[in-house]
Amino acid sequence: MLLTSGDWHCDQSKILTEEIHAFMCKEYPQLNDVVIEVNQVDLTNEYGLGFCQVDEDGEFLIHIHNNQVPTEYAETLCHELVHVRQTIDGLKDDEMREQEAYVMEEILAKEFWDCLLYTSDAADEGLGV
Repeated sequence: MLLTSGDWHCDQSKILTEEIHAFMCKEYPQLNDVVIEVNQVDLTNEYGLGFCQVDEDGEFLIHIHNNQVPTEYAETLCHELVHVRQTIDGLKDDEMREQEAYVMEEILAKEFWDCLLYTSDAADEGLGV
């Protein structure tokens, strides 16, 4: 389940966030079984564009910088959702978590945009994909 909170500047309609979440749930089905809240907030004075927390009930809270362009936002959200998957899977080594998340953010964001472009092109042609 996807929840949202915070001060939304990027993706005010939340459509991009919902689409990325749906894409990532297909890539990592274990994300379907948890509550994930995306909280847009000003992280200007922080180290990074996002971070992920998990509470005692197993619910995840992703804080994400609210002043990013859509491509950067997509990479950041993919990065944080990789951390959610890692936590679910029990990966605890911080160095390994960051290495994987940095590699996967670019791969997943590119796949997301490619899929979105393909779907948009197909819809434009009346294919309904």
